Amino acid sequence: MSELVSYQVAFDVHYYDSFAIVGFVLFENELSSDPYKIGQIRYDSVEPYISGQFYKRELPCLLKAIEEIKEQINLIYIDANVWLGYDRKGLGKYLFDSINHRIPIIGVSKSCFNKETELIRPVLRQSSKNPLYVSSIGIELDDACQKVKIMNGEFRLPKMIKLADSVCRNTVVS
Repeated sequence: MSELVSYQVAFDVHYYDSFAIVGFVLFENELSSDPYKIGQIRYDSVEPYISGQFYKRELPCLLKAIEEIKEQINLIYIDANVWLGYDRKGLGKYLFDSINHRIPIIGVSKSCFNKETELIRPVLRQSSKNPLYVSSIGIELDDACQKVKIMNGEFRLPKMIKLADSVCRNTVVS
């Protein structure tokens, strides 16, 4: 009997006038140098951006992508915060609740929304002088930070997360 293979996934979303493209990169683990699979998913009927309610715009896009990916996912990386503060949910917490707490989520952000919470931690990678800001749910924050710190890639932004950003911005699927 063969063992079910599962993957980590990095997501990013880019918005156009009337639709969004979710870029995704599936990979074996944080040390992976090559993706297992790269793809795009188009989401129509995108909600308008509302300050303080970013999750309402991005959450449906991510849920559609998770639904359409056929491979088993064991960890999700998003380009957003899991938490905005102690009693303030970020996109990652809304996503975690929406998938019934099945898959741990690590939020990786280039800027810090709230430096006054211990739920978001700066992580320096490689020789970068600028930290990434990591938050998590379903996985201990120390473990999430360590995964981001050792992820493949020689620059501030890990290779698979950067690739997801490129995938959602480049080719437009119909």
